[in-house]
Amino acid sequence: MCDFPTSSTSSFLPMHPNFSQSSLLFSLILFLLSHHFPCSLCLDDFHYSNCTSPFELECGYELGKIEYPFWVYGHQAEYCGHPLFKLDCEGGEYASIEMMSQKYKVLHIDHDSQILKIVSTDVLPMGHIVCPQSPLMDSTLFNYTSNVKTVAFTLTYDCSSVGDHPESYNFSCTMNDRLHEAYLVTNLSVAKELRSRCKYGVTIPEFPVLVRELEGLEKGSLHGDVEEVLREGFEVQWTADNAICKECVGSGGRCGYDTTSNKSCCFCRDKPYPNKCSSMYPSSPLLFPSFLYQVSVLCVGSSVGFKNTDRHNWAIS
Repeated sequence: MCDFPTSSTSSFLPMHPNFSQSSLLFSLILFLLSHHFPCSLCLDDFHYSNCTSPFELECGYELGKIEYPFWVYGHQAEYCGHPLFKLDCEGGEYASIEMMSQKYKVLHIDHDSQILKIVSTDVLPMGHIVCPQSPLMDSTLFNYTSNVKTVAFTLTYDCSSVGDHPESYNFSCTMNDRLHEAYLVTNLSVAKELRSRCKYGVTIPEFPVLVRELEGLEKGSLHGDVEEVLREGFEVQWTADNAICKECVGSGGRCGYDTTSNKSCCFCRDKPYPNKCSSMYPSSPLLFPSFLYQVSVLCVGSSVGFKNTDRHNWAIS
């Protein structure tokens, strides 16, 4: 409520009988237009508007809500997410993410626990899979979860009789259009022994698989299906300026990335900020024309209640 001063000898003159409501409204509009209003009364900054969060993505299957640090190529601006968390919709069939030049299918994203479940695109084809590569990822951004165990993977060429081993699981995979014998091995020393029996071979000492899938393989519940274990993928937990993003969202902003400074930032309704939105600008949208209209209606309605008393008490409620 805005109350004007009152006194027994008021400085206000009594309202002239012919003083109309339209004159009062005209004066009010003139007053509002002659004053500067904060940016929160204007259109939102384009960074804020373009980075809608969360973003719903359906790419062959429903992946769910996409939030920072992820962003979807072709659907969102690159500043809406971290450059190393770009998602691609592969032919409308599945979403993928690239880590150090290796491409993975995204199986699930849990933003609350910050866990990403992925699988190498090498093992996606049915039948004989492509021989997996050594997984490479930026350890400053991704780490295996406690649900993952690293095992050895051995690819062999021109072997003599290898035989069976209780800690190795045989399967076939293709490389350069040629079918090869390969082994998933839970013990590195066994992997080296298998490699020694072959003329050529390569061993990946730390290959990630899910613990529950490996246990199923060891117990025989998967019937020795190594391909099934590999197709289930593995989990990683990400870290990407989580504290800054939480502070930004708490201030009414949307997390984004400054490609010039290569740092996370906060997109707010008035402009981008390094960490959080300014308290000077409200987080709720308020456009000037709507604001002007509402105030005008209130004031016109209140003007009907003006009374010229002995004390000339005039108030706008």
